[in-house]
Amino acid sequence: MSAEKPFARPANPAEPLSAVVESARRAPFWRRKLGDRPIRSLADFESLPIIAASEYRRQRFGGVLADPDGAGWIPGPLLGQSPRRVAAAEGADEAAVRIRAVNRALSRAVPPGLRRPTALVVATAARRYFGAELCAALIRRGIPAHLVTDAGGGDIAGLIRRLEPSVLGALTPALGGGENLPPSVAAAFGLFGEPLPRGVGRTVEILAQNELGALGFAVNGGGAILNEDLFHLETSPAGTIVATPYRARVQPIVRLDTGIASRRLGARR
Repeated sequence: MSAEKPFARPANPAEPLSAVVESARRAPFWRRKLGDRPIRSLADFESLPIIAASEYRRQRFGGVLADPDGAGWIPGPLLGQSPRRVAAAEGADEAAVRIRAVNRALSRAVPPGLRRPTALVVATAARRYFGAELCAALIRRGIPAHLVTDAGGGDIAGLIRRLEPSVLGALTPALGGGENLPPSVAAAFGLFGEPLPRGVGRTVEILAQNELGALGFAVNGGGAILNEDLFHLETSPAGTIVATPYRARVQPIVRLDTGIASRRLGARR
């Protein structure tokens, strides 16, 4: 499989950010929030209001959709997880960025030299859509992957022992701290800051946010490696990460407060 051509971090962030703002102003919600002042510099952009994720999620879909004709598909609110939050739409370009960000994290979750690796992702019912996306990304990398949920009280530990995966995805607290894994499990991945099974050679934590996707990842408990070529990242006065995707045009998001404390992104050994 050929390597993906990397995106370059913008030399002049104000230029793509101005285009994001221009696109966002086509949507009623963002037009009210952003006004009509031109964005000529990074200082202009960073004077725009910071939007709390909770406020964004209360909006109607039509209020945040900037380019209806560009929408290739609509995954639904929080990728189908909640009917009470604003839906998500994207075109091919936005999907390519989202998949690229996930692939970066998962590329670190597969130790080199594994012969015929396989993967099993165990998720809560609410996270099954995200789990399915991770499985699809693994399959695109040539790694057979299965998804199961922890709903119903099944014997997940027994299933892991029977399947003997090389890579274990833990999207449920039920696997946090588990040590009775088969020796086949060489790596485990999950969400940033949540417990991962112990006793594996490699761990990868995905720094994910519902509206934005994968902002970065951390390997073996180290500091977060952020996707700064895909997102303009700032720190709010409250010390939380504020993110703006550089390439979103169908449903742009401008200066969204992720609620993730920037101090959490350092090494946690």
